[in-house]
Amino acid sequence: MMIMMMRAATAAAAALALSLPATTAQAADTAPRVVPQVLPMGVAVSALPLAVEDRTGYQRTSFRHWNAGANPSDG
Repeated sequence: MMIMMMRAATAAAAALALSLPATTAQAADTAPRVVPQVLPMGVAVSALPLAVEDRTGYQRTSFRHWNAGANPSDG
């Protein structure tokens, strides 16, 4: 019984290894190089992309825990 479990675990590990993406060394060869930058806070914030808010699928009633202000001690 133990041998069968070990074989199953070995087969599962082999299948997982084959399904994983390329190693980071291989991926680094094909990925563009990104150089980190240190920016002042105002410059960094102004560089963030802006988009129109999309509330598709949002329903306020889905968040029953939300504090509507009725209990000021709740947060």
